[in-house]
Amino acid sequence: MPLDNKTVLENLQKQRDEMAQQLETARVTLIKLEGAIDVLTQIEESANEESEGEATAAETEVVSE
Repeated sequence: MPLDNKTVLENLQKQRDEMAQQLETARVTLIKLEGAIDVLTQIEESANEESEGEATAAETEVVSE
């Protein structure tokens, strides 16, 4: 039994709506991932700066005579 244009149109619109929802979900997930990456990058950079600062302080200790 062949499909009529109305049925095909309804199916296409439903598929479009589902795809638009999937794209929105993916967009939100991408934004969350980018935020998490940014936070972890800042934490790592801060930890590296602290360890470099400690190494510099240890190297420049002054010994009293």
